Amino acid sequence: MDTRRRVASRVSTEPLPLSIMIVGYNSADCIADCLSSIPSACMTAPYEVLFVDNGDGATERVVAERFPDVRIVASRGNVGFAAGNNLLAAEARGERLLLLNPDVELRPGAVDALFEGSRRHPQSVAWGGVTLGRDGKPDPGNSVHVPSLSEMASRVLGRSIARLATGDPLDGDARVEALSGSFAMIERRAWDAVGGLDERYFLYCEEVDLFYRLALRGETFTRIGAARAFHDVGHGEAISPLRMLYRAAGTMEFARQHWSAPKRVAAFLLLWSGAWLRYVAGKTVGLFSPRLRIIGKAHAMIARHPSRWRYGYHPQRGLKAGT
Repeated sequence: MDTRRRVASRVSTEPLPLSIMIVGYNSADCIADCLSSIPSACMTAPYEVLFVDNGDGATERVVAERFPDVRIVASRGNVGFAAGNNLLAAEARGERLLLLNPDVELRPGAVDALFEGSRRHPQSVAWGGVTLGRDGKPDPGNSVHVPSLSEMASRVLGRSIARLATGDPLDGDARVEALSGSFAMIERRAWDAVGGLDERYFLYCEEVDLFYRLALRGETFTRIGAARAFHDVGHGEAISPLRMLYRAAGTMEFARQHWSAPKRVAAFLLLWSGAWLRYVAGKTVGLFSPRLRIIGKAHAMIARHPSRWRYGYHPQRGLKAGT
């Protein structure tokens, strides 16, 4: 069977079971593997694929030349992950939306497994898969959690109490408090009920904010163990200083939106002290440990320039896109 026939017409306006949404940012080296993996991953339901390029346009050119069935939404520049996905959702026809990172390569049947999981867990409004690293084991992205002071305190000493251990095989289904935005399917009605992703976030924590707001409405989410994908977490230097800076800003934006002033101050102090410990460890113990040296460099900007992230993405005082 020609699996391409399951990709819906680009001009039809009829509703579909699924819209797959991909926001690219200088992803020309991995987008083909991502898009090529979709047909064998979704064999049982018609779908459409929508793409927007937040980067320099090179990724869009690859998509246009090699994947004519993909609907390309006009870029508005580097508007961030949240705004990019909202642009796609505004054009999507699916009853469900699948958030998919361009550096994710789906395993055969992965999306079908999400649909099967949704039938086993109809009480949930979102279902996520398990992403794997190069070694075939679940990567740290599976340990998505809602920020808390206890979690931040545990991270100060590098002993996170996140609910999922990276070494956990994650073979079964489990209810979770948040799903990774790299590979997650959500009911369109739930997405619309909370207005999609909050565009005040530029990068990191935006999907956590989405699931937090849905949870406040009483909704639940399930991770489906059989839905698997390879995630190239090294794409774009996953622990580069700039990415870590955005991660800290994303966490503080969550605190700014949902926590009291005293709790925000506590969050800032915990994140800052943790960054200083890693920075100093990289400068000292890192002389004998390449891994600690990399971690120390990644936290240098957070430790030395707290004013750049402590207010999240506050329009006047927070981190700006591209800084």
